[in-house]
Amino acid sequence: MKRVVAAVVFFVSIFTISAQTTLSFNPEKGAKYEYHTEMVQNIKTTVMGQEVPAEIKMDMMYLMEVKDKSEQESTVQFTFSEIAYIVSSLYMKMEFDSKNPNESPSDIDLMLSKMFKEMLGKSFTAVINTDGSVESVSGMEAIGESMTNAIARDGQMIAQLGAHMKEQFNDAAMKNMFETSFKVYPANPVRTGNSWDIENAVTMNNLNVMYKSKYTLRSVSRNVATVAVDTKIEMNPEAGIVEGSNISGTQTGTLTIDTRTGMILTGNVTANMKGAMRTSGMDVQMVLDTKTKTSTKMIE
Repeated sequence: MKRVVAAVVFFVSIFTISAQTTLSFNPEKGAKYEYHTEMVQNIKTTVMGQEVPAEIKMDMMYLMEVKDKSEQESTVQFTFSEIAYIVSSLYMKMEFDSKNPNESPSDIDLMLSKMFKEMLGKSFTAVINTDGSVESVSGMEAIGESMTNAIARDGQMIAQLGAHMKEQFNDAAMKNMFETSFKVYPANPVRTGNSWDIENAVTMNNLNVMYKSKYTLRSVSRNVATVAVDTKIEMNPEAGIVEGSNISGTQTGTLTIDTRTGMILTGNVTANMKGAMRTSGMDVQMVLDTKTKTSTKMIE
């Protein structure tokens, strides 16, 4: 009888161990991928009773190559291969699409074209830890400088917009973006049904943003883990023209992850936020709805 019990315990232990899944950022050195991100953000602001809707679409395709690797981190080179950036509002529209150029571009479209063409084919480097946190990003400052230089003679208004775009695509901004995308992995092996919490604080557009996320392993099949995402988001302004805010919301969605390399194969998340801020002495009500899709495909 004791032998039977021991055998049962042994097999249960083996099953339990085999059912555990380790998820970490662990691509092979030399591996190459196509990494695609697509974001659509609808913004509705209300100032002094007037509602102003706007939409921002940003679509980026990167060539991604793992240049170096250690036990703790990977050095990854990202190269811009395709870019689409479209902003629409009541007062203006500007767009750039490297795959489908505008046949009748406006002056501001031409300005965007000058800047984004400086990004196409250019590379920057990110050092990404096994837990998905981003140690550093380098190379975007030079790209941003070339973007602003491309429109330096187009007038002060255009230069101001160029400076804003440079802030959106510098080392710190790209580090924040990749941090929120890749910092999803649990500290320990997990089994189906297990959850883990990750907090991530970033600064974007003079706002301090706190993400408090719960990830849950839903299933594992054929080396693909399906993970549910449930995030609480809070925004607080830095010192500047924004005097205060109480903007908050949630983000939900699903990731699929290659259990062998940790690469996020697909991601679909939706964020819904609302609140108010005070800027230039005026109260501004705001609603933000954002849908983000990502995909990663290995290049043979």
